[in-house]
Amino acid sequence: MPNRGGPAGPAHPIRETPAPAPAGETEEQVVEGGDPDEGATIDIVVEKPRPDWLFPKLDHPRVQAFFRNDAMTGSSLFDPEPPPPPVPLVRAGRLEVQGAASPAQRRAARRFARRLVADRRDALEACYVDALQRSAGDAVKLTFSIEVQNGSRSAFHLDRGQLGDTFGNACVMGVLEFAPAQIEGRDRAEALRAHTVKIDIPVWFWLQSQTVPG
Repeated sequence: MPNRGGPAGPAHPIRETPAPAPAGETEEQVVEGGDPDEGATIDIVVEKPRPDWLFPKLDHPRVQAFFRNDAMTGSSLFDPEPPPPPVPLVRAGRLEVQGAASPAQRRAARRFARRLVADRRDALEACYVDALQRSAGDAVKLTFSIEVQNGSRSAFHLDRGQLGDTFGNACVMGVLEFAPAQIEGRDRAEALRAHTVKIDIPVWFWLQSQTVPG
């Protein structure tokens, strides 16, 4: 259709190719193609610049900081293996049984003593961790004794050792008082045949990275 007030010219097809970009940015028009008077197609490319904070390039400071940070990759495979973190452990040592009338009674008493320590192991380890916060830690050995009569045990008695300080010993003694008080299961019949059996129970406290002396 001819322009009003001017000479008529040939109609030219116009193709607009918008480039994706966030809304609200300034548009820039670039005209490409041949001479429009010869009937060439006019391509109008609308480019909208992308903000650096949304689409940063390789030289952006944030990108460089990301590549220099090793938080996502960890240590190198060629680095020496770091030592494992120390873990507090509690185990019963060699038990001494006195007054057993038979090997079966002796075995029943030892199984019962080991079950007492295993039943309260988590709480004993918590006592050790609390003691380490107040004093330098090392392998510690506490020796307790109990008496078993008619299938029931007496109160724990601390014979030797100290877990850091008096507060550590008090924590251990309080924990052991909640251990099982009676022999149950197949060992109960053997325990009822004995008059009084005394059991010495050594308990070791140490960190996993340390070696317990013999």
